[in-house]
Amino acid sequence: MVGRFTGASRRRRRRTSISSSVTFLEDDRMKLYPYQKRVYDLLSAGKSVVLQAPTGAGKTAAALYPFLRAWEHGADFPRKCIYSVPLRVLADQFEEAYSRDVANFGFTRSMAVTIQTGARPDDRKMEGNLIFTTVDQTLSNFLNIPYALSTGQGNLNAGAVLSAYLVFDELHLFDPGTMLPTVLHLLRMLRGVAPFLVMTATLSEEMVRALARQLDAEAIVLSAEEAAAIPSQHKIRRVHTVEQELTASAVLENHQGMPSIPRRSIAICNTVNRAQALFEDLREQVGPGIEVRLLHSRFLPGDRAASEDWLRREFGKEKSDYTVESAILVATQVVEVGLDITSQALHTELAPAASVIQRAGRCARYRGEEGDVYVYRLPPNRHGNPNYAPYLGEQKAICEKTREALAKRSGESFDFGAELTVVNTAHGEADRRMLDRLQANRHYLVERIADTIAAQERGAARELIRDVDSRTVIVHPDPDSIENPWAYDGFGIYRGTLFGAYEALEELAYELDEDWALMTAEGVQEEESSRAPTVWEWWDIACKEDLKGALFVAVNPRLARYSAETGFQLGVAGDPGWQSPLRERKGKRRHFAPYQRETFQEHVTRMLRVYELSFYDRGAGRQRLALGEEMAYAARRLEDRYGWPDGTLDRLARLLIALHDLGKLDERWQAWAHRWQAEVGELRGADLALPEDYVAAHTDYDSQDPVEETLNRKLGRARPNHAAESAQAAEDLLWACTGEEALVRASLTVIARHHSAGARGRYGDFRAHLAAPAALADVLEALDPAQVQWRFAEGTLARKLVRPDRQEELLPYLLL
Repeated sequence: MVGRFTGASRRRRRRTSISSSVTFLEDDRMKLYPYQKRVYDLLSAGKSVVLQAPTGAGKTAAALYPFLRAWEHGADFPRKCIYSVPLRVLADQFEEAYSRDVANFGFTRSMAVTIQTGARPDDRKMEGNLIFTTVDQTLSNFLNIPYALSTGQGNLNAGAVLSAYLVFDELHLFDPGTMLPTVLHLLRMLRGVAPFLVMTATLSEEMVRALARQLDAEAIVLSAEEAAAIPSQHKIRRVHTVEQELTASAVLENHQGMPSIPRRSIAICNTVNRAQALFEDLREQVGPGIEVRLLHSRFLPGDRAASEDWLRREFGKEKSDYTVESAILVATQVVEVGLDITSQALHTELAPAASVIQRAGRCARYRGEEGDVYVYRLPPNRHGNPNYAPYLGEQKAICEKTREALAKRSGESFDFGAELTVVNTAHGEADRRMLDRLQANRHYLVERIADTIAAQERGAARELIRDVDSRTVIVHPDPDSIENPWAYDGFGIYRGTLFGAYEALEELAYELDEDWALMTAEGVQEEESSRAPTVWEWWDIACKEDLKGALFVAVNPRLARYSAETGFQLGVAGDPGWQSPLRERKGKRRHFAPYQRETFQEHVTRMLRVYELSFYDRGAGRQRLALGEEMAYAARRLEDRYGWPDGTLDRLARLLIALHDLGKLDERWQAWAHRWQAEVGELRGADLALPEDYVAAHTDYDSQDPVEETLNRKLGRARPNHAAESAQAAEDLLWACTGEEALVRASLTVIARHHSAGARGRYGDFRAHLAAPAALADVLEALDPAQVQWRFAEGTLARKLVRPDRQEELLPYLLL
C-alpha cells in the first residue's frame, strides 16, 4: 500500500560512503595506482572527475572500481553504470572483458553486464547494471529520441541516464561541433545528481582543466613522473620525423633491417585510397616470408572481423601465439583505438598530434618493449600543396604545428611527458578557440536541447549528436530489382570522396560502354495502406548535384572491385558478377507474454512490488534490482539540490504508481473491459466474463494469437484513452500532497505520457465508475480519495506539463 505523502522532513537514514568500508589498501581484491585511488576517493565523496592519463595506464579500472566496490558493499552510489565510448568496437571489447571479470569477482549478488550499440542492440531499455554503449546511444536516450526505441517510448531511457554513474571515455574522439557540446550540457545539468568520470589520453592539459571548471569537476592530469611509475609505461618508444612521403620501399627497408625476430611493422595512411595503394605496392615488393595485411573501414563485416582476429593474434601481446615470423600491417585511422596490438616499427603520415600519439600507442605498447615511430610528410594534392585530407579547416594548422613540435624531438624517447608537451603545443590554441565557441553557443544549445526534448525531434540528432556526412554505397547490377536497399551490406563513403570520384567513374563507364555508373533511390509509401511495404524508386545520378541529396548509392559492378584482401575500391574495373551480399539478420523476433486480467488494486500492488523488491525477470533470464533502489541515489541528490524534504521523490513515486491508471476507473473504460472479456472468453471457449463489481486494470489478451490480434483491431479503437485522463483526475490530489509546482508538473507529465512520450495532454470526458473511490481507497493510506476529480469534461493539460527548459521540472519527470 502507498504510505502517507507529507511535506514534513524525515530524518535521513545514515548513508554509507564507499570509503567508510574497507579501504583499497586493506582489500586484496584490487591494488590501485595512486591516481586511481584519487579517482576513487573523489567519486566516493560525491564529486566528479575529468581524467587525463596515458594509454595503458588503467583508466578503465579507475573508472569501474568505485562502481564495482559500491555494488558489493551497498555503499551510497548509483546502482547502474553507463560506460559510453565513441566506437562500437570499444563497447564490444569492454563488454566481453567485464562479463568475464564480473563473473569471477564473486559478488554476493549478481550483476548484469550488458551492451547496447547499433550492431548489438541487446539492452534497448538500458536495464542492465553495467552497460557498455556508444555515446550516440546515451545522448539519444537523454534527448528523448532513443535510437533503439520508438518515439512513443522516447522518455523511457532518460531516467536510466539520470540515475546512473556516467563514464565517458576517449573524449578526444568526440566531434567538437556536435557530440562534445551535448555531452558537456548533459553533464552540467546532472552535476551533483549523477556522478561522472570523463577520460582522455590526448587532450591538451589546458582543455582538460577548462572542462573540469565548466563541469564543476576535479581535474586529474598525471604528471610525467606519475605515469613513469606505472609498470605498463616501462618501455622505450622513439619518434622520428621523416622529410619524405610514406612509401612501400621505406617501410620494407626498415622492416628487413630489424635485428630481432619476430618482426612486426605497421604503416598508417590518412585515407583509404592511399592505404590500398601502399598495400598493393608492398605486396609487389616483399619477398617470401613476409605477410602483408590491410585494414580499413571498407571491408564487409565478416572479412574485417577475420582481419582483426588475425591482428590480435599476430600483433598481440603474447608472442607465443604468433604463427608467422615477419608481418606488416597497412591501415588507416581504424587502428587508433580499439585494437590491442603492438609492433617494433610504426610508420604514419602526418596527422594532428592527438591522432599521431594514438597511433604511436600501437608501437612498443607493452612493458619492456622497444620501438620506433616514423612520421612522414604528406603527399601533394593536384595543386602541389600538402594533401591534409581528411584533416581540413583548422586541423591543417594543427598538423603543421605537430610536425614542428615532433621535429624538435626527432629521435628522442617519447614518454607521456613528451606526449603532453607536443599535444599542448599543437592543440592548445585550437582548443582555446573551441572552448570559446562552446561558451558562445551555450545559451543556444540549452534552448536547442530543450526544444528537442519537447518535440522529440529526431532530425536534431545531426546537430546535437553526430553529423555523419557519408553515403551508404552498395554494388548491384540491377538496382530497379531491389526491394529494400538497406537489406544489403554497404560501405560508408564520405560525400567528398564520392564527389571526387564522380568524373573518373563517368569516364570509366564510357570506356567500358556501360550506360549507367551510379543510381540512387527514394522510398515511397503506398498511400492506400500505411501497412504496405515501402516501394523504392531508382534513378540515375546524372551530375554531382544529384549526389548532394543521395543518402544511398548503388554503383555498377563493372566500376568497382571488392576482395577480402583489399576491400572495396571505387573507380576500378570490377567483376560484373559480384554484388553486395545481403546483411546477416541480427536479433530475434520479440515475443510478449500474454496479458492476464487483474483488478485496479492488484495492478497497483504488483507495480509497488516491482518498485520495492528485487525480482527475477524470466524474459531476460536475470535478477533485477528494485526500481526504487535504482533511482534512490539520484532522488536524494535532486532533493538536496532543490531543498525538497528527504524522501519526497520516493513517496511521490509510490503515489504515481497508485494514480497512473486512474483514467481506467471511467465508466466507459470499465464497460469496454467487461465487453472484451466476454468476447475473448468466447474465442477461448471459456467463461472469462467479469463480475459486475470487478474494477479492471488489465484484461486477458495474447498478442501472439492471430485471432485475438484480429479482435484487438476490431475492439481496440473503441477502448477509451486513459493516460491524460488519469493526470487530470489526479491534479488536485498532487497539489495537496506536494505543494510544489515543479513536482506537480513533473507528476502530471509522468502520468499523461506513461504510454506515449509525445502525448500533449489532451483528455476526454470522464465519469468515474461507482466503485472507483473504494478501489483507490484500497491502495492509498491516509489520503482522501475525495481530492480526486471523479467527473470532468474534455480539455487539455498542455499548459500544466513540464517545461523542458526548467530543470527543476524536467529532471524529476525524467527520473520518475
